[in-house]
Amino acid sequence: MPQALVLAASHDLLLLTCGVDHETSLEAIDLARKSNLLRAFVGVHPSEALKETDLSWLDGVLEKASGLGEVGLDPKYSAVGAWSAQTRAFHAQLSAAGRAGKPVQVHSRGAERECLEALESYQAKPVLFHWLQDGSVLRRVQDKGYFVSFGPSLVYSKKLQRMAAESNRGLVLTETDSPVSYQPLGGASGPSLIPTVLFKLAELWRVPFEEAREAVCQNAVAYLAPSEKG
Repeated sequence: MPQALVLAASHDLLLLTCGVDHETSLEAIDLARKSNLLRAFVGVHPSEALKETDLSWLDGVLEKASGLGEVGLDPKYSAVGAWSAQTRAFHAQLSAAGRAGKPVQVHSRGAERECLEALESYQAKPVLFHWLQDGSVLRRVQDKGYFVSFGPSLVYSKKLQRMAAESNRGLVLTETDSPVSYQPLGGASGPSLIPTVLFKLAELWRVPFEEAREAVCQNAVAYLAPSEKG
């Protein structure tokens, strides 16, 4: 993490770090406390829903965090049906975010429609659909006022490029999904890739780099606004 913070400082970036369970959520809080370049999101990732079934800790930890995430549904890890561990965890966490008035970051791979349906029942906002992969729901997502984020795959993925070009620019954020590395980009990872993503967004939107950068910065401020109050 120190290296990531050095890169963030050199590129004038604000980073979000996400817990995947109770232990890593506490670690995220601790890291964010030590740096004004970092914001901590906490919660139980879909990959951990079968193991982390006791969420009694969440309200207390969420009070100290900037948001909830990365939470959601993903059939890659376990069932996402109505009574599944993932679904129960997702609903419980959305309810907690609503009580706390904190932003939510949603993991929706392979379950985009199910995630949208779950969100209908809660007042959790703002909402970010991290790395949305189903272009057929893009309009529905953004019509709800939800943000979408694009990462380094935007540089070489034609599908993501089409989605970014069609997106409401006022609802777009950037991400790296670290520690994921990108072989088409020489195995690179981390915050140093964010300017590359911004350059691609500028190209797709046919605007100067600084205009794209400013738009994303304003979107980030809007997304984090509830947690930045006071």
